[in-house]
Amino acid sequence: MTALSNEIVSEFCSLCNLAYESWRLHKLLIDDNPHYDPMRRDKCGGFLERLSRITQEYALLQLVKLHDPAVQKNSINLTLEYVITYGGWDEETLSQLKELFIKLESLAKKIRPARHKFLSHNDLESILSSAVLGPFQEGADNEYYKVLQEFVNIIHIDTYGRPYPFDKTVEKDVQSILDHIPYKEKT
Repeated sequence: MTALSNEIVSEFCSLCNLAYESWRLHKLLIDDNPHYDPMRRDKCGGFLERLSRITQEYALLQLVKLHDPAVQKNSINLTLEYVITYGGWDEETLSQLKELFIKLESLAKKIRPARHKFLSHNDLESILSSAVLGPFQEGADNEYYKVLQEFVNIIHIDTYGRPYPFDKTVEKDVQSILDHIPYKEKT
């Protein structure tokens, strides 16, 4: 049994789901969209470029916020560290959560510099140098969300007796939007 209230577990799972949905939205709409390039060259190109940047930055910010310290100054953050530290887990569960956290942290470490310089602040030196911050290997984001799903399921099963699957409706939502964006394939 955990020391976390049901409400805290639910809110934490919702935050993880928000990060997942934000990532999936960007991934489906931009990165994995086979029609993105022709759409970008058509009438809605400027809009898609802006939307790409907004969704990418938002998705990265949501991910990296999950890795904030549990306690900062006089504030408590609902994060992975908070759940691990204040969950009151048995040794086996605590060990599983810590192992998953280490895997999750490997991607977050790569993104954190981008958060500090671009996502949360407008660092002048980074802007002027056109620095690329936060790159990671292709597929690392897919792996991250698989591991995050495992982490969330462990705490949700412990609290509610059932897993907490991330919401997949974003896939249908993105497809609905894509079906309505006009573009011309170049032949």
